[in-house]
Amino acid sequence: MKRLVFIFALLFCLSKSSFAISVDSLRYGSFGKIIVYHPVKTPTTVVLFVSGDGGWNNGVINMARDIAGQGALVLGIDAKHYRNSLSKRKTDCYYPAADFEQLSLMIQKKYKFANYSKPVLVGYSYGATLIYGILAQAPANTFKGAIALGFCPDIESKKPFCKGSGLTQHVLKPGVSFYLERTEHLTAPFIALNGFKDETCPFAATEAFLKGMPMAELITLPKVGHGFSIADNWLPQFNQAYTKILNAPSFAERKQGENKELKTQAIKLYGDDLPLTVIPSPKKNNLPLVFMISGDGGWTSFDQSLAEALAERGLSVIGLDAQKYFWDARTPEKTASDLSKAIAHYTTQLNKQKFVLAGYSFGASVVPFIANRLDPALKSHLDAVLSLSPDVTADFEIHVMDMLSLGDNATETYNVLAEIKKIKSVPVISFFGKEEDGDIVTKFIKAGMKTQVIPGDHHFGDNFQGLSLELSKNIPM
Repeated sequence: MKRLVFIFALLFCLSKSSFAISVDSLRYGSFGKIIVYHPVKTPTTVVLFVSGDGGWNNGVINMARDIAGQGALVLGIDAKHYRNSLSKRKTDCYYPAADFEQLSLMIQKKYKFANYSKPVLVGYSYGATLIYGILAQAPANTFKGAIALGFCPDIESKKPFCKGSGLTQHVLKPGVSFYLERTEHLTAPFIALNGFKDETCPFAATEAFLKGMPMAELITLPKVGHGFSIADNWLPQFNQAYTKILNAPSFAERKQGENKELKTQAIKLYGDDLPLTVIPSPKKNNLPLVFMISGDGGWTSFDQSLAEALAERGLSVIGLDAQKYFWDARTPEKTASDLSKAIAHYTTQLNKQKFVLAGYSFGASVVPFIANRLDPALKSHLDAVLSLSPDVTADFEIHVMDMLSLGDNATETYNVLAEIKKIKSVPVISFFGKEEDGDIVTKFIKAGMKTQVIPGDHHFGDNFQGLSLELSKNIPM
């Protein structure tokens, strides 16, 4: 009887718009069956909603319907199934951030989003703790933010979660549970809504955990326990938190706003609709401009940190977010045309005579094709091409590693090694981490490419000072 009263109260209090949505489902990898809640109109964002350890049922269903009623495409994730899938992995640690990013990419490709939208994470109970861990381990600019309902930092897990970009933890019960520790390095908003009457996650402990944590916020729900049974007692606060995250500035916008050199040097930003980040060096010199293209994850903390390290060495950087620009298919010719205009603009703005093309991962594979298609007048100012962890083939569209063949069947037809051989006028240097796939490195060396193997993995150990030094050594000064 109590269960019926709970469901009736929740249904009565939710907004009427939540009942106009449509619902379907799909199966995807470790997530198993995912329930998809479609808004009436074209979705404005994507929400990845993780249930409590009881699975996808009852209260979380209606929470998801309400979010969809506000214009989001909501994916209902059964925590019970996902946790079980994680436990079967033969890895030293878990990195769910990659799973959730791939899920977001897949769903936005499947439903043909015009532009990629960074997803919002929402979680209840177990899901609340999981999304905190995901946000802490993910690179900046992977997720828009997270809302945790009934949050406490302990989580059931057989193995630890990977550190990634900054997650730390300690064992509570070996092979059973871990305590996810505070972080000072969140790169997107984390808002916890906790009941003052919560006995599962005591309010005072959660309050102490989040107090003073940068980019974290705790909203007190005076009449709520752990069950969130009466929507009137938490739904208005939830909607406010959701709106706050949607309106929060992006990672790139925050970095632009924090960059004092942009204002000091009065740099006029490029007017065309290209996803560019400008990192001017405070040092006045004749060094070339570096135009850098990110990996397929977009302009993340890796790219930003490397650009800032280069700027400290006197090299101004213009960064292109590959995930945004290549969301839809481009041609090498169109890409070269678009970027040539931006390069010409910023060489003028920053008073640079020369420039360097650089790229990381996805971007590293496309820069040789751009170099060969620059306008001859602009190409005469190109000093070098630097590729960080390129592949032997390139693509000009972001694709998803889709294990379900949901229409993402592109073949990579661009031969990177052949393209590099066409570049005669400037040096092309490819950099690889010692811990990367040795087969690719061997192919570059056997093909006669100028190749440097330096310490680290695909992210070069996040040693941005060391990496920027290696790059600067190969830039004509």
